[in-house]
Amino acid sequence: MKFRTELHLSPSPISITYKDKLVLIGSCFSENIGSKLKQAKYTTCINPIGIIYHPIPLHNTIIDALAGKEMQIDDLNKNNDGQYTAWNMHSRLCDVEADKTLNQMNEGITQLRDAIQEADYLILTYGTSYYYNHKEFGVVANCHKFPSVDFEKKLSSPKDITQHFDKLYKAIKDTNPTLDILLTVSPVRHIKDGIIKNNRSKSHLLTAVHDICDLYEHCLYLPSYELQMDDLRDYRYYADDMVHPSSQAVNYIWSKISEYILDPSESSIRSDISKLVQAAKHRPFNRNSDKHKAFQQAHIEKIKTLLEKYPRIDFAEELQSFGA
Repeated sequence: MKFRTELHLSPSPISITYKDKLVLIGSCFSENIGSKLKQAKYTTCINPIGIIYHPIPLHNTIIDALAGKEMQIDDLNKNNDGQYTAWNMHSRLCDVEADKTLNQMNEGITQLRDAIQEADYLILTYGTSYYYNHKEFGVVANCHKFPSVDFEKKLSSPKDITQHFDKLYKAIKDTNPTLDILLTVSPVRHIKDGIIKNNRSKSHLLTAVHDICDLYEHCLYLPSYELQMDDLRDYRYYADDMVHPSSQAVNYIWSKISEYILDPSESSIRSDISKLVQAAKHRPFNRNSDKHKAFQQAHIEKIKTLLEKYPRIDFAEELQSFGA
């Protein structure tokens, strides 16, 4: 007797290796997946401009970055908390000093542009179809605590999102023609809008990303949403807020997605790396004992062996932990 409907994924047309570079950008769920890739020691760039939930401001920010557009002092707005903000930037890049805000934002933009230029894969995670339209600026990524009367809340149709993606696709292909784009819909529920509106919002995103994958080459859908909502389908797989996936759910989604997109021939290497990362967290009773020194040296040698084949992997933290 079966008590759940497990999602079984077909063989993937892609196979990500340790020689590849990845960029993950979008909603907060992109950071969940990004952190898993980073823990596995893949070369990743994760949300350098901060979290953006809606596809259109996300696309706009990427397009501007690829065009070499930087933030200027006139692009900043000062909110009631004294922070300098920008409509398409996340609050973690904001500061009470205008110069510091500009530096942080432009560093993020430069990092994003450079990463996409060199990347093999771009993973976009869409969070919601609802957005706020500023009466002067237009579509914004973040309201930054400005008065609600300055905005009008709207819902993007699947056609709106798909048509706007065309601009992003052309900008990306002009910059990096061989880049593969992976799209996913965040399983985080935006119930501040209400359950009915959240479901409507997610349905628009799902329709849009499938239309995109049908229309554009080198675009692939990752079913994070279905793994949470249909495969797990139980409140025990949510955090205490009943909105975000629990750590157990994130681990499960990652296990399924990793099997789908990562090169199976490197599974033993991933296992070796996982063991090295765990070993680096070991805290001995006596750091000066011969036993611990031998333990450290053995793992340093294992890292050196891996680096001979995969020099791009960053083992700096682990090497420091082993006293190298």
